[in-house]
Amino acid sequence: MNTVNDLQIDQDVGQPSPDLVREALARVVSSEEFQASPRLQQFLTYVVEETIAGRGPQIRGKTIAVEVYGRRIDGSGGQNLVRVEARRLRRLLREFYDDHWDGTSVQIFVDPGGYKPRFSNEALPEDRTENVRTHKGAARRSWRALLFGLGALAFVAGLGIWLGWERNESMPTPNSREQAERAALGEQSLTRLQASNLADQARGMFFPVFDAERQRIALGMFQHATELDPALSDGYAGSAQVLATLALLSPDEAQRKDFIGQASKLSGHALELSPTDAWANAANGWVLAVSGQSNDALKFAQLSIELTPSDGHVLDLVGITAIVANAPELAAQVSNPERPRTGSGRFGARNIWGVSQLMLGNYQSVVEAFQGAPAAGAPVSAPSLLFQAVAQNKLGNSESARQLVTEMRKTWPEFPYEFLTNRIFPNAGATRDSIFETLEVY
Repeated sequence: MNTVNDLQIDQDVGQPSPDLVREALARVVSSEEFQASPRLQQFLTYVVEETIAGRGPQIRGKTIAVEVYGRRIDGSGGQNLVRVEARRLRRLLREFYDDHWDGTSVQIFVDPGGYKPRFSNEALPEDRTENVRTHKGAARRSWRALLFGLGALAFVAGLGIWLGWERNESMPTPNSREQAERAALGEQSLTRLQASNLADQARGMFFPVFDAERQRIALGMFQHATELDPALSDGYAGSAQVLATLALLSPDEAQRKDFIGQASKLSGHALELSPTDAWANAANGWVLAVSGQSNDALKFAQLSIELTPSDGHVLDLVGITAIVANAPELAAQVSNPERPRTGSGRFGARNIWGVSQLMLGNYQSVVEAFQGAPAAGAPVSAPSLLFQAVAQNKLGNSESARQLVTEMRKTWPEFPYEFLTNRIFPNAGATRDSIFETLEVY
């Protein structure tokens, strides 16, 4: 839970940082109020991600009708539907914050008269503060019930945090190349432009990687992009990367094989449509890594960064592929803090860098990477404490290691350490041994 001091505000534009906005979005769309309204989840996700990407002023009812509701571009009823749905969205947002707002975290509003969202972290008026306090316990119970219902995947949701930190940057605006590419797509087909925008928004949700609910929402957006334009590779590449992630997490072997089968088919189709697309190649590498084909995975990973050396999403896909494929040098190369990164979304470079340094035995760098996360606005998680503990143990700082493990066990007593360690480091025996040794000693 954030406090007033935890909120990072972009001083230039007076807005909460993208990281805090996305945290607020995740809380809303995973709530009980929104579970029965998947289209409103997509509606809100679409307008929030468009605003984060710097396209808030261009949000129109017609584009929402096409991108979220799949209506025809020239259809007259689409915009009327959007107006009705916007009223429902405002009502649900009001009900959600009446019952669940903690009094300090970021709120999302979609004010009447438009669809561009507004973000605020202003405290409640005094007469509503007690109401918030009254509902906080119920909100926590509802959230725990939701996590319990997710079953085995819910256990691993916290893992996404250690692969989901990003530099807290101000909300970006599209560069000239992005604008030119979108203009070219618009000239070719407005539907293709809408599909490309939707896929771009969904890929900005890839981190935290192992937040199952967030991945489910992104998968729906990718699938809708393929419905809008079956000839665009982006939707297939995105769907493949999500399904591969779910395969990595699934404790059920039959389900795991099913996810991998679907992911392989979709990533193959993305490459058929666009064999030189960096995202399609990176997604295929991730699918191959999860399925245990490390050598082939690294070939596609290397090719993708040659095609697009600075695309932040592609670099992160290559980084996690390299970790699973036991190629820490490559993971360090693409996550190096000095490496330029373009694009918008939640970049996982900080976490990938920290894990790569753990695998390489650079333990002081591990400590620095994970200790620096809170200052950058990143949350603390079980894996982040565990990796720090391993590094401190290797450095001979036994008391620090003991304190980290104690705090980890106290805060996350049911975290599946062994399961996740074996899944993330299937080929890195030395790293696995270091983790299990630290857990055993402390």
